[in-house]
Amino acid sequence: MDGVEPVLYPLLRRDLIAQGPRYVVQIGDKVIDYNEDFRLFMATRNPTPFIPPDAISVVTEVNFTTTRAGLRGQLLALTIQQEKPELETAKTRLLQQEEDKKIQLAQLEESLLETLATAQGNILENRELIDSLNQTKASSALIQESLLESHRLQTSIDQERDAYLPLAESASKMYFVITDLSKINNMYRFSLASFLRLFQRALQAKKEVENTEARIAALEASLKNMVYEYVCRSLFKADQLMFALHFVKGMHPELFQESEWDVFTGTIVGEMFKKEEFPFWIDQERHGAVAIFKTTFPALYQSLCLSDSDLWLSFSQSSQCEQEIPSSIAKKITPFQQLLLVEAVRPDRLQSAMAAFATQALGKCFKSGVLNTFS
Repeated sequence: MDGVEPVLYPLLRRDLIAQGPRYVVQIGDKVIDYNEDFRLFMATRNPTPFIPPDAISVVTEVNFTTTRAGLRGQLLALTIQQEKPELETAKTRLLQQEEDKKIQLAQLEESLLETLATAQGNILENRELIDSLNQTKASSALIQESLLESHRLQTSIDQERDAYLPLAESASKMYFVITDLSKINNMYRFSLASFLRLFQRALQAKKEVENTEARIAALEASLKNMVYEYVCRSLFKADQLMFALHFVKGMHPELFQESEWDVFTGTIVGEMFKKEEFPFWIDQERHGAVAIFKTTFPALYQSLCLSDSDLWLSFSQSSQCEQEIPSSIAKKITPFQQLLLVEAVRPDRLQSAMAAFATQALGKCFKSGVLNTFS
């Protein structure tokens, strides 16, 4: 549910009516017996439910939504448990010791206050009291020193743990990329538990290198492969290429410049452009798309030299135009800009160009059947 029904307010406010040895509550037009052990839990899939102001004070909202930071920390802990279990054990032990020291320090302070409060006579002449105060002061100094040493050790351990942070960050991004698939089709829902099982399976891969950076790179590649194949098996064939592009966008945002993804997905649409003259080899039906391309990326459009019909002759006539972009132009533009060009000028080859881009970005291990279909 996404709200609180007014009929529940008497129950939430515990507007109980005593009737002899029992209590009852009015719900709607009925009077219901109330049990002291009764608890009401309301759940919703909406991460931001609307709770009326008059209900906020009588309900407790608990948000179980997975956040990027929370998932990153959870994945980092799993990684350390598998790769460097001694670090996790040492950190847990230090935290326990630090907590014990803080409790001892609080007890010493409480004991000191109690001793001063119960002291009789002149406290400056009370030798027993002064000795007790000196002993408490010495113990407190030792505990403070232990806490500082514990903090230094924790900092050192955290630095070693943070070496695996890139893997946890990458895995966290993967999870949120696949959860976005539910926006395409409500059946495309993947639980956090299933993703964690994939992550743990990737961590169990045999160590072939001792270098930490190389190990992280190998684990990340293995996890990408597992996640991609696992998700693709769950998608309709028509959606697999779409997922490949979204996976590239989520995992490699550096491959996309400003506004490029918006133009590709149609978020940026053209207004009524004044009639322009475009090279004769560009189909007239594509003039609108080329006009959007030119307006959004003027510098890129100029660098393409589309007016040179001899340069683009092979591209315009080829049945595999995505492979016939002039080499002098291909060197100056990014792979995704090449895809945008095909989308604007030769949309008949768009799927093949998308497959080629996804294969290039994700690597050969991702060249699954869906990509081969459009190659």
